[in-house]
Amino acid sequence: MKYQYSRVDTDNLNWFANDMTVASLIEASIEFGNLHGLNVSKIEFKYPISVIAGRNRSGKSTILAMVACAFHNKKDGFRLPERKVPYYTFSDLFIQSFEEIPPGGIGIQYRIMHDNWRKSTNVPDGIGNHYQVRYKKKEGKWNKYSRRVNRNVVFFGVLRVVPPSEKSVSRNYKAYFSDQASAGWESQVKEVVGRILGTTYDEFRIKVYGKYHLPIVVSQSIQYSGFNMGAGENALFEIFSIIYSTPRGTLLVIDEIELGLHEDAQRRLIHELKDICRERHIQVICTTHSSAIIEEVPPEACFYVESLPGKTNIMTCVTPLYAAGKLAGENTNELDIFVEDPDSATLLAAFVDTSMRKRVNIIPIGSAIPIIRQMAARYKDPKNPSV
Repeated sequence: MKYQYSRVDTDNLNWFANDMTVASLIEASIEFGNLHGLNVSKIEFKYPISVIAGRNRSGKSTILAMVACAFHNKKDGFRLPERKVPYYTFSDLFIQSFEEIPPGGIGIQYRIMHDNWRKSTNVPDGIGNHYQVRYKKKEGKWNKYSRRVNRNVVFFGVLRVVPPSEKSVSRNYKAYFSDQASAGWESQVKEVVGRILGTTYDEFRIKVYGKYHLPIVVSQSIQYSGFNMGAGENALFEIFSIIYSTPRGTLLVIDEIELGLHEDAQRRLIHELKDICRERHIQVICTTHSSAIIEEVPPEACFYVESLPGKTNIMTCVTPLYAAGKLAGENTNELDIFVEDPDSATLLAAFVDTSMRKRVNIIPIGSAIPIIRQMAARYKDPKNPSV
């Protein structure tokens, strides 16, 4: 079924294409080398929420780590409580054991829409789309991180869905948590999470101990903490507490965004994120295995990643049906193209690129005309020969 663009979608497409003040990431590409299985490829972002699907080991998480390392930040920029610095480096997100050989001979290019480029970039007035390059020589280090464009970036890994009851630190220090002073956005967070989960929260606050946080809520006159929340509920409070803590224009990178949530909640989550993107001009780049997530964003926001021998293929504007079929190991093509005969099919296939050929069925029907006539004769109405 064709995607129906909403007013929120239109507004998000408009600001994302025109707002130079938040340093939106427009494109990321591996120009040469191999980054943890991700080969030369490019992904282009046209909508503030980008959803990347693909099977295991296709390179989705590598893309997330790559985009999280696109930006630097000022010393007073936003950082998660558990982090020492307000930016990410490749060593933060690509951990290696002593037995593993670190990647080298890699070149990554980022295209960023920015209004404060250095004069050395030769961008007129310092405003516009421009490329920055990250590279790493063999057995060398990445080039200077401090030369990156400044932007607040938050990376949400799968650890967010591990509830406090399963974290030994939280259990050991449960008696030491104390109330955090109100930040002013608690009411917004409880309303958003309530809408996503289809419930009502009378109160939401956060207790802290050092760098650890514990959500406390009151619902239907019952008070309970993160120790007694489901994984999805706990993760939502964490995600939206951080979203409302960050400045306008933050980049959120979320691994497997649907974790812990049923399909209806997944759909509502995307709708809430759309509204927040429109209000606060944030950018969200996430991975998913859920067709429900893909169904809720425009075609421009959908990507499917395939890992082939020595090659990475990133398809754009994929449909939920196609992505679901690929994830299930089936070829559920997006379009049937009927042509007159096999020669026409061969000719059309020659003009369609390899990536697109995988997404369509080219069907010659000339040879099937006798069969069609037989079927028509079989079902012809004797009372109405014209049928």
